[in-house]
Formats: sequence, structure tokens, C-alpha cells
Amino acid sequence: MPTPSPRPKKSEETRRRVVDAALTLFRKRGFDATTMRDVAAAAGLSLGAAYYYFRSKDEIVLAWYQRTQDEHAARARAAFAQSRGSLRARLSALMHTKLDVVAGERRLLGALLRVAADPEHPLSVFARTTSKLRAQSLALFDEALEGAELPDDLRALLGPALWMMHLGLLLQLAHDGSPKQHKTRALTDGALDLVNSLVDLARFRNSKPLRDRVAALVRTMGWTTRG
Repeated sequence: MPTPSPRPKKSEETRRRVVDAALTLFRKRGFDATTMRDVAAAAGLSLGAAYYYFRSKDEIVLAWYQRTQDEHAARARAAFAQSRGSLRARLSALMHTKLDVVAGERRLLGALLRVAADPEHPLSVFARTTSKLRAQSLALFDEALEGAELPDDLRALLGPALWMMHLGLLLQLAHDGSPKQHKTRALTDGALDLVNSLVDLARFRNSKPLRDRVAALVRTMGWTTRG
């Protein structure tokens, strides 16, 4: 008989309950209008107990980031297994599974994207506090490129470039009021078609000088998404 999965520890269950309660409140009231006292009451905890698990709403959001990243990785890898080595199919799986995971949190996503470009804000995708999550996400983007016959320098540029593109798609999703956000889905597919065509061109050896120029521009910025 199969061994039953171990039950989560009580502390893990409580942490999950706090995050779930906070997300429900964020959806109803918005991130800014929700207090830690509200979250504690919704989770059935005293305020002090809630602070034992999370010192702030920011820490709750960081836990949601991790949950989102874990779910995205699981869904994307399951879809990669069905892609049969097609780069276009793997990139589509990568992007659309991320949109699937966050589609129900558009209101929270819109609030968080306001701070995304500020590297000093702890919830920014570029902050030091999110560096581990950023590395995990970038690794998944690199994983989507596995099996593709790409020059090493192109592969090194493509993963971060696609990661940056996906941030733009999340911004579009947060503001997309079309049914089932079909505008964002159409934009995603169109952008990936363009990327696929550009990758085909960039594979040729005579495109190396152009790739070198792009890489030099990235180095000039003095910043990489892997930092």
C-alpha cells in the first residue's frame, strides 16, 4: 500500500490559514485598506499570534509570492513534459501557466505592481528581499529553454529577456478587463510568435555581432536580473 503523505505541521497549517485569510481580505478590501488586525481576526487568531507568524502584510505577500512561484513551477514543468521539445510550445506553457496562477489575484497584482519598479521596496521584484524568488523564477525560465539548439550567448540573454517580458504581461493582465483577459492571452501568443521568429534568425552565425552588441548594452546597465 502507498505510504500516506505526512500531514503538514500545525505551524505550517496556521501560516497557510493566515495567508489564505489575508488574500481573501485583499480581494475584498484591497491591500492598503487591510490591516494585520483584520487578517488576525479573519484567521481566528489574536493579533499577537498573527504577528508570531508574519511581522507585517509585506511578509504575508512574500509568502504568497513563494506559493505562486511553487505553483507556477509545478504547472509549467507538467506542461513542458507535453511539449515534445518544441521551444515555442515550452515558452507558451511557461507564460500561460503563470497567467493561470495569478489570474484570480488581479486586484492584488495591480496594487503590488505599483512598487515593482522600486528596488528599495521590500515587495519589489528587484528587491534584495525577493532575490531568492527571482532566482527561482529565472531558473524556471532557463529550464524552458532546455533542448533548444541555441548559442550559449543567446541562451544567456534569452532567459532574462523573457523574464522581463513576463513582467510586462503581468502588468497588462492586472489592467485587462476583457472577458477572461483574452487581450492579455492574445498579446502573449503574439509576442511569443515574434520571439520565436527572432530566435530562429539569431541562431545564424552571422548574427553573433548583433548578439554581442545587445550583451554589451545589458552589461552597461550594471545590473542583471540574477543579482
